[in-house]
Amino acid sequence: MHRSALGAGALSDDWAQHRLPRHRERGDFLFLVAREEGRISGFAYGYTGAYGQWWTDSIARALTPEQCAAWLDPPHFEVVELHVRPSRQRGGIGSRLLAQLLTRQPHDRAVLSTQTGSRKAREFYAKNGWLELGDVDFGPGYPPYLALAKRLDSRP
Repeated sequence: MHRSALGAGALSDDWAQHRLPRHRERGDFLFLVAREEGRISGFAYGYTGAYGQWWTDSIARALTPEQCAAWLDPPHFEVVELHVRPSRQRGGIGSRLLAQLLTRQPHDRAVLSTQTGSRKAREFYAKNGWLELGDVDFGPGYPPYLALAKRLDSRP
C-alpha cells in the first residue's frame, strides 16, 4: 500500500518502518483496507491493548481508577489507526471500516484516542457511539489528545 494514497502527511516514515511492523506482532492484530475501483480509499487497524504498552500506559495515567477498571483492566481492543482518503471522506467508508474492525475482534470494549482539536474526528466518533473519557497528554511534541471508549456487543 502506498501511504500517499491517503493524502499528504497521513502517515510518517517512522510509522511505516517501525511502528506498523511492531504493531503487527501484537495479539489479535487486525488490519482492514477499503478499496473502490481497485484503489485504496481507506484503512483501519488495531490489536489487544495491555499495560506495559506505551499507549495503554499513557491513557491509564489520564483516566481515573474507575475508568481504568472499566476500560483498560479487562482485555480491550485498541483502535490504532483509521484513515480515509480525503476525497472519499463523509461517504461512510470510515464508519464501515470501524464497524468491521470492531466486529472482527474478540473483546467487549474498545478504546482509541484522537486529537482534541479535531472537531471532524470527534463528531465522527460521537456519531459512531464512542464515549469521550478525558484528555490525554502524550508528552512533548504531541498535540492535545482525547481518550474515547465504546462497549461492544457481547462476544462469544
